[in-house]
Amino acid sequence: MRENFFTDQNEGYASFPQQKQFTKTWNKVLAFEKSTGKTLDEGYTKDEYVELFNSMLVKKSSTFFNDKKAVLYYVRYMIAHGELQKEQEEILSSVMAEDLSISSKSARITYFKDLDHLRAAIEDTVFAANRIDDSVFDVPSAVLYLAWFGLTEEQILTLPKTAVCDDGIVLDGVKIEMPYFVTELLTHLRDAEGFESQGRGRIFRKYVYSENLIRTEDSPKVTVFQMRASLSRMDKYSNHEYSLKFDTARQSGIFYRAYMLEQESSNFDLENVEFASEVFCENLIGKNEKDIRKPHRERLRDYALYKQLHS
Repeated sequence: MRENFFTDQNEGYASFPQQKQFTKTWNKVLAFEKSTGKTLDEGYTKDEYVELFNSMLVKKSSTFFNDKKAVLYYVRYMIAHGELQKEQEEILSSVMAEDLSISSKSARITYFKDLDHLRAAIEDTVFAANRIDDSVFDVPSAVLYLAWFGLTEEQILTLPKTAVCDDGIVLDGVKIEMPYFVTELLTHLRDAEGFESQGRGRIFRKYVYSENLIRTEDSPKVTVFQMRASLSRMDKYSNHEYSLKFDTARQSGIFYRAYMLEQESSNFDLENVEFASEVFCENLIGKNEKDIRKPHRERLRDYALYKQLHS
């Protein structure tokens, strides 16, 4: 019947509205089935469905709902063709984002618990690359640290060298203080003319002249695509174990500061959407009244997942 699902042009895979999303989710399902030795076609308990979604390394409730939608579509097909009991839809539907869990001991990282965890991930990756000159990774490493401190992609890619000082950076007239190991990297990158690389011999790759901190030997200003590609190349050296992605680093930093504020403040009220928008560095109010609760609720669920790392 599984084969029928993928060939059925009317009710099966071909009729799912986002086939690319389904394929992405389905690959995760297959990996889970292989690891457990039990397929969806046999029927799952609620705990097994929760384990399935946990295996997908879900950290955003919006991602969870997309994955759940795809799995539910398949389960409903199997029910309609007599392969699963009707209760399977009820069990799967009962799984909520609040049921998921993440752990600092998991095999891969979904959030960085704190800045030291990000630092360790970067240093392990650089060490694993075994390059002749570690400064070849200064640009992507600097991007990750700046993302942690809440800078947007545009702010990072247009940050002038003059904004870097010995104890942090100055952004829009406001000083953001940073620990020494971060500022040491930033000041080195600010003053560097290039880096040594191993080709057919030892080659010095000279940075093109630029007022921007983030630049390469070819570009005085890096595009978002180039920046994300450099992070992906760096992450490959650790087989993507650490998830050295811009969004992961930035969201982790935002949530970490929110967590610290929650421990210190008696006026910490994330139910207040305006306060939550300020804490999470994004507009959670929405464009119209119908949108107000959805982004707000999603971010509260995401933050609740992150806090499990501190429990």
